[in-house]
Amino acid sequence: MSKLIAAVGATLTLGLAVTNAHAAEQLNVVSWSGYFSPPILEKFEKETGIKVTVDSYDSNETLLAKLKQGGTGYDVAIPSHQFVPILIQEKLLERFDPVNQPYYANIEDNLKKPTWDPEGAYAVPFIWGTTSVVLDSARYSGPADSYSVLFTPPKELQGRINMFDSSSEVIDTASLYLGIPLCSEDPKQMQQVLTLLKNQKGFVKTYSSKAGSIRENLASGEVDMSMFWGGSSMRAREMKSSLKYLYPKEGVMAWVDNLVIPAGAKNPENAKKFIAFLSQPENAAMTQNFLKHQSPIRGVEPFLDASLKDAPELHIPEGTKVVFSKTCGEGAIRLADRIWTNLMR
Repeated sequence: MSKLIAAVGATLTLGLAVTNAHAAEQLNVVSWSGYFSPPILEKFEKETGIKVTVDSYDSNETLLAKLKQGGTGYDVAIPSHQFVPILIQEKLLERFDPVNQPYYANIEDNLKKPTWDPEGAYAVPFIWGTTSVVLDSARYSGPADSYSVLFTPPKELQGRINMFDSSSEVIDTASLYLGIPLCSEDPKQMQQVLTLLKNQKGFVKTYSSKAGSIRENLASGEVDMSMFWGGSSMRAREMKSSLKYLYPKEGVMAWVDNLVIPAGAKNPENAKKFIAFLSQPENAAMTQNFLKHQSPIRGVEPFLDASLKDAPELHIPEGTKVVFSKTCGEGAIRLADRIWTNLMR
């Protein structure tokens, strides 16, 4: 009897070991919708044996909520730069000091040890770009050198607009248009933002930050104008040639999405391997070829598709004001939350 028990125990132990070994070769990623092409995930799995599962979100606020609720086992997340300090302050990120890794040398100099991660301790730039407006020039060919075309749209575009459903991005763009400082804590200034957005709301068909849906709706003519990111606009133009990305006189917002490891990640070593893999020039070029945004990694040029080399969405005209979004203080966040709640009623 004791031999049988010992044998069963040994079998169970072996089974658990096999199960744990199998579990260790997993990686759970949460990212912006549509950020990974199947080929790059297949390449990583082939090189490492690690199986990647990807979940998605459509705003930084949604990611923050997910991680606050326990992260549901995520090993890698991709927040925008202004949310990295918030996640650090909330103790939602693991420190893994990428600055000490060889791949960190590949990062463009202006994105090494950036203001949102000054020690290079928590984040690695993944992709960056601008946020502006894309519109169908076949539908509207009038003046489009100002955000007024978005916030006080001409008749041709009324009711045919998509706005992001990310409060931070919408409020930043509205503030840029109005000449109000980002992250303002002045109730009077933020009342101007609310008034602008409420007056615009009747002309807005949808509020969505889902890149794939926005592209499809622009291509099909369901909407004719949208807030959009530069690279995503290029992908939309490839579907419909009359789509035009704007560089308004007020400027464009800029963003950097970063690879981070959520606190309590179950597979942190696999996460580090994935981040190192994505930071190699050839793999970073695969990402840029797919997403069409700008890469923060040096040395991607030999691997880029020819179409990216002269794409207007990726080449910011000289003299354009480029404004990186900021990490807002508590007062500004409260005001922004009130504005968004009021707008969405």
